[in-house]
Amino acid sequence: MATEQFLVPQLSCQHCVNAVTKAVSKVQGVQNVQVNLSEKSVRIEHDGNVAVSALVAAINDAGYTDVSVLA
Repeated sequence: MATEQFLVPQLSCQHCVNAVTKAVSKVQGVQNVQVNLSEKSVRIEHDGNVAVSALVAAINDAGYTDVSVLA
């Protein structure tokens, strides 16, 4: 299993959490999505066969365009 973390400064409410969780969960291979509002971060666990660009695209598609990959 692989894990990716992203900073999404636009996250501000429960609607944001639901929108990002729903969008990212649709990406083939994603197993778990955790959104932390206080840290404005998204942690995604996947099977290792998911491109980071696909995860960023899913977050973008949910309406959040300011996305940074966290090391």
